[in-house]
Amino acid sequence: MKQRLVLLLILALSSVLLVSAQDSSLIAPIGEPEDPNIAISFPPPVYVVRDRVEVRGTANLSNMSNYFIEFRPLAVEPPAPAADGSAPVEPPWFPATLPNTGAVIDNILGEWNTSTAPDGLYEIRLTINVTGGQPQFFRVSPIRIENNVPDFIEVATAVPTQAVVQPRPTLAPSPTAFDSNPRVTALTDSNVRRGDSTAYEVIGALLTGESAPILGVSNSGSGWYYIQLSNGRRGFISPGIVRAEGNLANLGVIAPPFTPTPPATNTPTTVTNLVVNGAALQPAVPTCATAFNVAVDVLNNGSQNTGTTFTVTVTDRHTGSGTTTNTNSTTVPALAPGQNYLVLIPLTVSVYYAEEHQVTIRIDSNNQVPEPNEGDNTRVLTYTLNKGTCG
Repeated sequence: MKQRLVLLLILALSSVLLVSAQDSSLIAPIGEPEDPNIAISFPPPVYVVRDRVEVRGTANLSNMSNYFIEFRPLAVEPPAPAADGSAPVEPPWFPATLPNTGAVIDNILGEWNTSTAPDGLYEIRLTINVTGGQPQFFRVSPIRIENNVPDFIEVATAVPTQAVVQPRPTLAPSPTAFDSNPRVTALTDSNVRRGDSTAYEVIGALLTGESAPILGVSNSGSGWYYIQLSNGRRGFISPGIVRAEGNLANLGVIAPPFTPTPPATNTPTTVTNLVVNGAALQPAVPTCATAFNVAVDVLNNGSQNTGTTFTVTVTDRHTGSGTTTNTNSTTVPALAPGQNYLVLIPLTVSVYYAEEHQVTIRIDSNNQVPEPNEGDNTRVLTYTLNKGTCG
């Protein structure tokens, strides 16, 4: 009798453990395959973001040609099947960053400007294009954008000394500690000068994406950073053409050297110079009769405000015949010196599939902004149109 009772207790305990294990697998988060060479570590799932967010993670696959961050609203219900009974059409992804070619290991992948999207639930995706292979993805969901905070919610401006911080869910790899060393990263090819204005001679340069440590800031109030180049030379760089990172609170002030007044004939001319700072097709290979976006990063690389809005136009042409298949344009607000602006211009091409096309991008297509150099206002992208449902 006692042996039978013990056996029944063991069977009951086994059933409880089995049910518990089954319940745990049901509520475990469903993630994508874990590959240490493709991941988004910040922001994690179930996170609230606003304004500009630095997306951190790793993009380091072999044969990687480029990577970029995309986002889209999170669907509350699964997409409905098409009327013809074919597979449901997934909602489109929108680019959060332009494509980058350099490998990133547990660092900043790009900056997502959430202020252009309505508040709500979203998902973000890291896309890596691989030469000779299929694109690889890493997705994080859900992410809540909350730029418009309700009146009854107080947004803290300072952390109390004894605040109780609720731990963030650890459903994704946690980001490593941020580097607090003050530094700048060039947003475009940037001159480094002997003093804190363009009146000083150029003593070096930072190429796009290159970084340098910050040693101080000008005491004149210009905001120019005093940096050290990799060759040991030191000079000043404008804050409008770099991204400053790290702890800038304790920077010392540096007095720029005195410079003689240049002759009148050598007085720098204040000009506006609009350039195509970057451009990409989203997706990289468009499909016939399916809308795609032309992403254009417009930069005022001059020393003067444009003073007015201007137009960016994109035109698709069939390479073989020279036929214009579609064109579209958008308006860009006035840009300050060193300021850039990202635009997305939709196009749909429904002819000449399986043949080469060229997308011509033209900044200030209506010549609204006077500038001495118009040669860097144009960029041409080439692709072969997928057949899709055409034909």
